[in-house]
Amino acid sequence: MDNSFIALGLMSGTSLDGIDASIIKSDGDNKLDIIDNKYLNYPKEFRKRLSTFILDINNRADIEENISIYKSLERDLTLYHSKIAKKIISENNFKVKLIGFHGQTIIHKPKDGYSIQMGDANLLSQELKKKVIFNFRANDIKNGGEGAPLTPVYHELLIKKFQINNPTLILNIGGISNYTYYFKNILAAKDVGPGNVLIDEYLKKTRGINYDKDGDIASSGNINKDIINQFYEHEFYNVEEKHSFDRKEFDFSFVKGLEFEDAVATLTYFTALVISQNIKKNIEEETEIILCGGGRKNLTLVNHIKKILKYKITLIDEFNIDGDFIESQAFAYLSIRSYLKKIISYPKTTNVSSPITGGQIKINY
Repeated sequence: MDNSFIALGLMSGTSLDGIDASIIKSDGDNKLDIIDNKYLNYPKEFRKRLSTFILDINNRADIEENISIYKSLERDLTLYHSKIAKKIISENNFKVKLIGFHGQTIIHKPKDGYSIQMGDANLLSQELKKKVIFNFRANDIKNGGEGAPLTPVYHELLIKKFQINNPTLILNIGGISNYTYYFKNILAAKDVGPGNVLIDEYLKKTRGINYDKDGDIASSGNINKDIINQFYEHEFYNVEEKHSFDRKEFDFSFVKGLEFEDAVATLTYFTALVISQNIKKNIEEETEIILCGGGRKNLTLVNHIKKILKYKITLIDEFNIDGDFIESQAFAYLSIRSYLKKIISYPKTTNVSSPITGGQIKINY
């Protein structure tokens, strides 16, 4: 008997560029078929409104003081999610049972007991006439965890699917970088520093550019090692106990005064250095690294990581998996596991006190 579910995962990351959508078929354990992936760009005006709002929010009280703006953005954001969901569902002859709705992270403060993901699950369920699983981080944080990263259980499934028998690390370079380590049933995960956030924020602020395509700008500049050495000693980047990050914890101001290309080159090398050194601090033996996330396309960044780590590094795309959609697939998988009350996070993945399930269900149709 096939006890699999068809689930749609929706993910809007820290880059604020748009929404990834993926349909998968899985039993929430070891079965996995990836059916389709699709991407929707946010309109420029909406992206600007959302970015401005997030930059102005420093705590939960700020949201309460600007609740009308929050609600307006949340409605628009949810309707964009509905739009891409309807499109991908209409293009596939599969009956989707569950929607995994991550929402848009506005602020992540697990030490203060909260992580806020914007998104109206009630409205999305009404729009799609589907069961929506959302608020994946709350139960983890309530039980002493940091609510992130949540993708490791899906990464573990992929590593098994790839039939890799060596120590393996999936490194996701999104706005923030995180890894999942898996070997001999040991599953561990952690945020390891900035991903694209420093580079992208600098480019947007100074030139109105969203990202450094292929790392071409970085490759044309000179790296200022003096600034890197000075700033890397900053206490924040040497806190080994740090488990998850909020995008606001990263600040590109230390490259102020450098020529544009040199600043991008320096931020790119700095990002690679932080990622690589934090991996070395936490993983003792040499591992095979599989790269996913948008940052894998920044060739300059990837080359720096290769030179610093000296490990074998492979793009996840070489396993016939589109590296742009791992997180949206993961939240489809997490929706199934949450629906079945299966574990989605562990002490070694989020620092939660004990293995725990998560995700809440919303039915509004």
